[in-house]
Amino acid sequence: MSTTVASAAQPVLAVDEVWVRHPGERRVSDVLRGVSLRVRAGEIVGIQGPSGCGKSTLLRVCATLERPARGRVRIGGHEVPRGWRRDGQVMPINQNATGALDPRWPIWRTITEPLLARHHTHRPTTVQRREIAREQLRQVGLDGLDVDARPGQLSGGQCQRVAILRALIAKPRLLVADEPTAALDVSVAAGVLHLLANAASQGIAIVIASHDRAALRVLCTRVAHLRDGTLVEEAEIGANR
Repeated sequence: MSTTVASAAQPVLAVDEVWVRHPGERRVSDVLRGVSLRVRAGEIVGIQGPSGCGKSTLLRVCATLERPARGRVRIGGHEVPRGWRRDGQVMPINQNATGALDPRWPIWRTITEPLLARHHTHRPTTVQRREIAREQLRQVGLDGLDVDARPGQLSGGQCQRVAILRALIAKPRLLVADEPTAALDVSVAAGVLHLLANAASQGIAIVIASHDRAALRVLCTRVAHLRDGTLVEEAEIGANR
């Protein structure tokens, strides 16, 4: 897999000295402790670490879904204020894609819903949205899938690809993926990783957390290691050159 060489310009994502605290049964605990991270256009940065080290919390911070107690997060050089609307600039991809998709919606609506965001000047009609969904599905080998199917009728791998298509159609600056290949068989997981690599080749910045070390080494430009809420190592992989 290959991506464009990451730009040396201003990073798409800048996380600076972030602390996150969660209340426990007896005391407040620091889930993230002074974590800093940079991700530029076209880069894929992996996050590794044992369970409970803060990976998912860091991804939520990167996706602007959780505000840190201290520190700051900038997207494209602009600090993320309270109540900031992502408007498709940042798109999260969850581990449980089936649960993340609205069970009531046919997949054509799920895939194309971001096209109705306020920053889109042209809003496609229902007929156009159905055709756009068919074309998107064809590009990821799901051309035989009924665009009127609901998430409950799809396999886990199909749901994950639908979720990624939904994220990509928004043309985001940043994708944040939490264990996107968990519970998928090897061939389906490879297809998901290929989608992410292709997105990076188009200049999208990506942060991905995974327990699959081999996959991260193939996919990522750099891998950051978390331990007890602290970034202890950030290794250049150089796989995407």
